[in-house]
Parts: sequence; C-alpha cells; structure tokens
Amino acid sequence: MKLKNTENFIVLGLFLAVIGLISGLLLAVFSGVVKEPIKAAELRNTNKALEQILPPFDNQPSQDKFEVDGITFMGAVRDGKLVALAASGAKKGYAGPVQALIGLETDGKIRAILITRQNETPGLGANVCERKFKKTIFNLFEKRPEGLAPNPFLDQFDGMSAKKDVTWKVKKDGGDIEYVTGATVTSRAITALTDEITQCYLANRGEIVAKLTPAGGK
Repeated sequence: MKLKNTENFIVLGLFLAVIGLISGLLLAVFSGVVKEPIKAAELRNTNKALEQILPPFDNQPSQDKFEVDGITFMGAVRDGKLVALAASGAKKGYAGPVQALIGLETDGKIRAILITRQNETPGLGANVCERKFKKTIFNLFEKRPEGLAPNPFLDQFDGMSAKKDVTWKVKKDGGDIEYVTGATVTSRAITALTDEITQCYLANRGEIVAKLTPAGGK
C-alpha cells in the first residue's frame, strides 16, 4: 500500500524528530563526559601559566580569586601571606580576543605579562603575543633557559606601575609604549588591556588585597 504525500511528510517528520532526539541525547552525554577533563586541563594550564609570572606560592591562585569590573584577580600566597597577584582579562585584537595574564607585585608594579589566548596573524600580531626562545647557531646545543622566554614588546611593561590620570598608549597614538610595525592593532589591544588592569588595581587595591589575603595574613 502506497502512502499519500501528506502521510510521507508525517513519517519523514517523525523520523527526523527521533534522529534529532537521539543526537541531542548523545551530545548531552558526550558533553557531560568531557566537561570535567576539559575543566581540569584548563586549570592545569592556568596554574602552569601562573607559575611563570608569579613568585613561589603554596596555594592555588586560580581558586583564590576576586573579580572587579570584569577583571579577575588571583592571589599568590606563601606561608600565609599575600606575596603577589595575577590578573586576567581580554581585549579585541586584530583577529579576535587577546587574553592575558599579568603578574603584579602587591604595590602594583608589573612582574610579567603572558598572553594565554590569541588568534592574531602569524608573523605579525602573533609576534607581539608569543614568547619563544630563539635557536641560533650559537645556542643550538645549549639547554633551554628557565623562566619566561623573552618578548621585547611585552617585556617593556615590566616594572611599570599605573598612575592616576595617565593612560598608556603606543607611540603611534601619542604615548610612550613601543609598538610592533605591522601589528599596531595587536600592540594597541595589549597596551589598552595592561592599562585597564593596572588602573583597576590602582583604584581598588585596598579591597582586592583584603579579599585575597588569607585570614590572619598581612
């Protein structure tokens, strides 16, 4: 017996609905299975990055955090005392968000900047973000140095502190920050993010330190 066209459509609709339901259930189960491993991997990567920009700590800064104006501050604690902080934020670069971790002394001075996520143009904007030890014929067989690899653009911020009513800008925009030719947009984004984070800490230092200092610590 042949089905009428309307009946064909009903059968096809039911078939697609069943397939959709099964696909949705499989996706939900798969998401539940991989959610925790992904979360654990992100935590390991964050902790590894924090170790590179902070002094030795005996807590988990990624779990001791406080958010102000969309910026996440994390405290590095050693022997019950707050010894440094890290701040995480993002700004739009040339090809998407540029996310950074900035290590700060408790007085607000920048310890180091590490770009943790970016999709900038290889060879241009990516050079502003990446830290790499360069191999040459002179150091080809040398052991890789410990600590952060150099990046002239990022390293120029080391030791700098925000000042009230002073905005950091690249030289092309009338500021004092060196930028990378051909990657001005990326340079601007990182400069603006660094300024935003340090200014936020300057304006809210007392509250941030109080929130991240362990009970009984100083």
